[in-house]
Amino acid sequence: MSLAQTEAVQLFELKKYQIDNLSVDFPLQGQSIEIELQNQGGRIRFIADIDNANEFVKKAKFQMRYKKVFSLRRLDLNGNHRNPPDNAPDLMFEGYENYVFNKEDHIHFYIEGYGERWALPLVKFPEIGIIETDDLFEKMQKFFKYCNVEKLMVNKLLDL
Repeated sequence: MSLAQTEAVQLFELKKYQIDNLSVDFPLQGQSIEIELQNQGGRIRFIADIDNANEFVKKAKFQMRYKKVFSLRRLDLNGNHRNPPDNAPDLMFEGYENYVFNKEDHIHFYIEGYGERWALPLVKFPEIGIIETDDLFEKMQKFFKYCNVEKLMVNKLLDL
């Protein structure tokens, strides 16, 4: 199953709204949650994933998915990953072929034919607004705003 690149870009750019308007708690360490989203008309569905890894690895993952299988964007905090050795599928990935992320914040992009196997360092995206002093909750809010989520009803219960 594949998703055309133009469709992936259009889906990412759509404004997204939480379906049930119920507040959920930010997951504790070692837990994760999924929040169902939809476009303005309600015909197109998405899932916002919030995964707070355990305290020993200090990792977290925020992801915007379409049809449960297409990760349009994923932010890995303190994550490990290696980009494919292939020629860069887009100019923005040039120089990052076979690049290794070692406990480095990076953002994955859906690329037709590759899924979300290509990533770039988060620092290359100042428009997201994430800064070093942000806690996990603030990083989550900024990432989903970047993903065009209008309002995500997630409660911050603890200092993260």
